[in-house]
Amino acid sequence: MVDQSPPFPSSWIVAQVYGANVELWDGHAIHEAILARHLKSEAGSRHANPLAVGDEVEVEPGEPGGPMRVVSIAPRRTFLERSTGDSRGRTQIIAANATQAVIISSLAEPPFRPGLVDRWGLLARRGGLVPVLCLNKVDLGTHEEAERAIAEAAIPLEAVTVSAENGSGVDRLLELTAGRVSVFVGHSGVGKSSLLRRLIPNADALVGTVSAKNLKGRHTTTSSRLYPLPGGGIVIDTPGVRSVQLGQTDVAEVAAVFDEIAEAPPCRFRTCTHRTEPGCSILAGVQSGVVPSAIYARYRKLLEEAEVK
Repeated sequence: MVDQSPPFPSSWIVAQVYGANVELWDGHAIHEAILARHLKSEAGSRHANPLAVGDEVEVEPGEPGGPMRVVSIAPRRTFLERSTGDSRGRTQIIAANATQAVIISSLAEPPFRPGLVDRWGLLARRGGLVPVLCLNKVDLGTHEEAERAIAEAAIPLEAVTVSAENGSGVDRLLELTAGRVSVFVGHSGVGKSSLLRRLIPNADALVGTVSAKNLKGRHTTTSSRLYPLPGGGIVIDTPGVRSVQLGQTDVAEVAAVFDEIAEAPPCRFRTCTHRTEPGCSILAGVQSGVVPSAIYARYRKLLEEAEVK
């Protein structure tokens, strides 16, 4: 459940994390800090990382001439997490306290992957974020192809079509992100970094010395980073991924991704998984054509990929 407790009155926001090294945003500039020793071991049995970009933290002065220390983390209002796939069943907090998850996909090169949009959409909703679809590289196809791709997304969400190559649609994306905290997520190669530089031309100048040292010579995102938008708002850019693991998931969570399934009449059994159970309204809907077979196939695939409770 998302904690709605208020953050610290005067919060610093985590902009970047490299092990025990932390960069903090105060609304004006980046500052260096380190993670207090007692927080390093507080990830616990559920989370692999004690601190995430977007976390609001409390700090104390460090040693004379040294960086500040992060000593406490405010309760997260929202979160975006994914399973690490380790034997302990832990999750990685990708970002904290964001308003929306902007799921960046490409029309081509690589081709659009609706299943990945489904998974990111489920994770966004689980953590209290609003999912938004951003379809990049529309210059590589037709308007009709872009519309068909958007229609394939199962989760009802706002969508914007853009081209990082020629800049089309970028103004609309700026409108969607203005005044909000947005997490950019997506498959490797969809042009997320190029799109970020369309939104924030001086993005490389908005990092601290720790980031600069770690990112020297790199042209892709290797860890989550916070960027203030020129017109207000924040973007948390995350590394591209090739797969998204959902971890422990309720059947109802998976069903909620698909309107045709979520809005179907109740099944005979409350614990129905809509696979082989008698009296299943979803299976009846597939047979009658009310539930499209393609949607049902994606539901089954998502269900099989999830670690259903």
